[in-house]
Amino acid sequence: MRILFINPNTSQAMAEVMATEARRIAAAGTVIDVCSAPFGSAYISTRGEAAVAGHALLTALAQNYDGHDAVIVGAFIVPAVTAAAKELCPVPLIATGEAGLAAASLVGQSMAILSIGDPARRMTEETVAATGLAARVVSIRDIGLTGTELTEDQPRADATAVALAQAAVTEDRADAIVLGAGSMEGMARRIQPQVPVPVISPVGAAVCMAEMLVRLGLPKATAGSYARASGVEMTGVDPVLMRLMRGD
Repeated sequence: MRILFINPNTSQAMAEVMATEARRIAAAGTVIDVCSAPFGSAYISTRGEAAVAGHALLTALAQNYDGHDAVIVGAFIVPAVTAAAKELCPVPLIATGEAGLAAASLVGQSMAILSIGDPARRMTEETVAATGLAARVVSIRDIGLTGTELTEDQPRADATAVALAQAAVTEDRADAIVLGAGSMEGMARRIQPQVPVPVISPVGAAVCMAEMLVRLGLPKATAGSYARASGVEMTGVDPVLMRLMRGD
């Protein structure tokens, strides 16, 4: 099985963090190929950045999906980035955010999310609403560190995350904790011994779910909201992306 992991921002450091976790959790025989957005921002925290990342994601998808059995998008902010990719992709496509929330819903009735904070917090709330799990999210707690700080000062990040997770359990009655940013990947296994409920790695959940969907052999929808678009001719669009949109 071959899975394409797309990082929708341009940060190679973040791509490496997520790729390491994806390869760690993948089943024997599953190959994880990784690529990053060909343009856009180093990280996504605003709707404008997410809009550009969505275009970059489609371009990266068109350029790299061939030969892969499934695609994973390394994004927690699902609606702003991945809906169009799901529509166009001829193989199963999962975003890490939706996978993490889905996994948490299977191991607990309630969940808390650790977020990097404003301004991405609002898009995290929109992601939760889009998955239909808003009633089960009891809190979104802001870790207060940038993506760079999360990856470059892991002891500080881990200590902060443990404190927030423990508070979410005792004060919010969370049954599971979901890590709400790609830069937190690898943290789940480090802090789990200090947290009394499951800590979910969205990347790990996405890999497992992508493998499951491939084994189920589910076809690409030809009706409904994720059926391929009509392929109306566009101007100024990467020719490779235009071919994917037309279904060539």
